[in-house]
Amino acid sequence: MQRTMLIAVLFLAGCNTPPLQFAGIEPTRIEVGQSVFDVRVKNGRAHALRVNRELATSLAAVAPRARAAIEQASGCRVADGSLMGDAVFVTADLLC
Repeated sequence: MQRTMLIAVLFLAGCNTPPLQFAGIEPTRIEVGQSVFDVRVKNGRAHALRVNRELATSLAAVAPRARAAIEQASGCRVADGSLMGDAVFVTADLLC
């Protein structure tokens, strides 16, 4: 039982862990419409992690809201064609 609980805790701890290139950066929480994102910005790139529950099955479903969240958090424009990822995890190049 303790082993199962430890595995569950470790799994949940990784849910909002950024990729290595954004490690150590505190996220800015941004709400756009029905989506809530934790956005991290570093060296002209941004990482947005959607942290709410909603039915979104593809990047196309959340892309406009992810772009808006990244632009709001960074103060920069998202470079055209650079928004990549899926319905939960999005990265983008910034034009500052």
